[in-house]
Amino acid sequence: MIRIVLIRHGETEWNKDHRLQGRSDIPLADSGIQQARIAGGFVRAQNPQQGYVSSLVRTQQTFAEFGLDIAPTVRPDLAEQNLGEWEGGYAAEIRDDFPDQFEGWRAGSFTPAGGESHQELVTRMRGAFFDIVRHTAEIQPSPSTDLSFEVRTAAVVSHGAALRVLFEGLKLIDRHQFIPLTPAAVTVIDVPLHKGPVSSSLPKSGLDDHTDDDAEAALVRSLTDEQITDRCRLRLINLSPELLNPAAAESVAIG
Repeated sequence: MIRIVLIRHGETEWNKDHRLQGRSDIPLADSGIQQARIAGGFVRAQNPQQGYVSSLVRTQQTFAEFGLDIAPTVRPDLAEQNLGEWEGGYAAEIRDDFPDQFEGWRAGSFTPAGGESHQELVTRMRGAFFDIVRHTAEIQPSPSTDLSFEVRTAAVVSHGAALRVLFEGLKLIDRHQFIPLTPAAVTVIDVPLHKGPVSSSLPKSGLDDHTDDDAEAALVRSLTDEQITDRCRLRLINLSPELLNPAAAESVAIG
């Protein structure tokens, strides 16, 4: 099985001020560093053997706080949505001045001037995800804290809007009912490599004890976009640092 651990970057000063960041390269605030360190405990426990970040510094700083022994690959296609002339603006002011356009943007039907459309973002993020899934063929399965068998695991740090659109594009959420991701929140997507049920009461969950790693890697490489989408299973979503460690995160603002 494949497991992709997806994390929104930690909080920035613009997050705290409710400014739209988009592609603006804003570093983490002190609170965001603390959030990333808390999330890192959960991420390390997943034993990821690959790591990915966007081209924006806030994702790279977040990954650095996880304490992993792997260097992440920088992927520009994991960057946040380009918001064009809205970047740097205060969300409340834009909503008040342009209510129809703001609601249209949230619904995926409006693109700020000079920005990236909803469909362009969906296509970009789905493409990045599918490529990352297939690249897990290059690593060995590693132990899981919650499964009785080893899995091929990668950790990905991206952005709030980009991840929300990805989850929608993978048919895992309804955007109209989804609560926005909090800073440094963790989401886990599992991609089973078989069609059968997974048992919690059988050794190795009832999977074949004689799985050949090379054959499994070949299967992973051969997965089509449609097969990956069909097999995606949402195991966990929006696990925030405040839930992972309330005492340590109690002074961290959510934005």
